[in-house]
Amino acid sequence: MKILVAQNYFKGSLSALNAADIISSALKSLNSDLFIIKCPLADGGDGTIESIYSATGGELINTTVNDPLFRKIDAIWLKQGKTAIIEAAKANGLTLLKPFELNPFKATTFGVGELILDSVRKGCNKVIIGVGGSATNDAGFGALRALGVRFLKRDNTEINYDIRSFLEISRIDTANIDPVLKDTKLIVATDVKNPLTGINGASMTFARQKGAKTENLSELDNLLTHFADVSSEYLEKDNRNITGAGAAGGIAYGLSEYLGAKTESGFDLISRLCGLEDKIKEADLVITGEGRLDEQSLWGKAPIKVAELAKKFNKTCIAVVGSMDTDFNWKKYYKVVYSLSDENTTVEYSIKNAVTLLEKVVREKIDLNNF
Repeated sequence: MKILVAQNYFKGSLSALNAADIISSALKSLNSDLFIIKCPLADGGDGTIESIYSATGGELINTTVNDPLFRKIDAIWLKQGKTAIIEAAKANGLTLLKPFELNPFKATTFGVGELILDSVRKGCNKVIIGVGGSATNDAGFGALRALGVRFLKRDNTEINYDIRSFLEISRIDTANIDPVLKDTKLIVATDVKNPLTGINGASMTFARQKGAKTENLSELDNLLTHFADVSSEYLEKDNRNITGAGAAGGIAYGLSEYLGAKTESGFDLISRLCGLEDKIKEADLVITGEGRLDEQSLWGKAPIKVAELAKKFNKTCIAVVGSMDTDFNWKKYYKVVYSLSDENTTVEYSIKNAVTLLEKVVREKIDLNNF
């Protein structure tokens, strides 16, 4: 029996590679004759570099950037010839902040811009930016600042990094954008399809997990709307509603609006680089999953995409997840879903004991004779 293990990461506990390794090892303990293909996945968010590097190699480049609160940190990006693969979350990710530090008004994407700048100055003319897992909601404002865009007040001084200062923008100066970017192809690999603003936009959909309270959501959405209004007036174009513009707090919007970046499904791009379709064709059973399975998974998340590909090639697909919304109609996608937690298990306990729980679920609940 050939089994493909195509896991996404479990937020806060396991990388995609960790999860794939644990599931594979547990399956082998049940039957040493199993032929297991591991394909750790990402959809543009956390684990993007790990997934691509494990499948295709390249050179990992170390650099120093600013984190979401302007603290210097070490970060990596992947160089493959003249192509750079950047994982934005290495500079603006939720995992870089403690819970009490989360603040969608102040968290910045400046470090993402620094990663882009480092890659083009090291000879890359194509930059793929995976943008999921962010702690930011600044529409890419910080990244644009790092790349040379100036947002000015009436007195010709630059506004600060709190996005409430968007209301003070009087003039935008793009003259200082690094010239090398003009000949650089930018691709933003998004893990969601949301627009920048509105009921399904970046703020309304994702800002709570970045520290926003319910009463903050309308203000955050209005600030991004104002930023888009000012930007479109200056640039004479408006990309706020392109597919995925709201990804990672709107960084996809900022890079497309100001630098001509193209958005692409992170899952489609990464799965193509990793040869996922061919691996599914070879498998008798496909196992996928991530930390949480719910309605947000339908906005382009890897486990749903894997299930759709499995169905395309008439393969049985099951999911192993950290937790699941009981109202989610999983039967449309999977033959069965196994969850590490239930109504009596806290999120904190599941995260702390993810390795043990994942091993236990695979060994005790998955009966391969049923597939």
